[in-house]
Amino acid sequence: MMKTGILIAGALLLAGCGAPGGSGNSGGSAPRVSGDDTCGASAYAGLIGQDAVVALSIPDPKRSYRPDEVVTSDFNPERVSIQLDETDVIVAIACG
Repeated sequence: MMKTGILIAGALLLAGCGAPGGSGNSGGSAPRVSGDDTCGASAYAGLIGQDAVVALSIPDPKRSYRPDEVVTSDFNPERVSIQLDETDVIVAIACG
């Protein structure tokens, strides 16, 4: 009886780890915003895949950076962090 309860609890925990979007994902991966959404980053998920200039429409506080750039390690849950690729295309949006 105890083992069954542990197995069920484990299965429920693992079920929460599935990919977002469920079965309606049609094979492609939807743009995702990472981390807690304390800054409202999910509202800007539609900008992923677009040129960095569109990020100018995001209100401050915000920062953008490329993979090879050094950024400060201070965490600001209200700041929108915009990660760009080498060609200045938005690849991720997160809070911090």
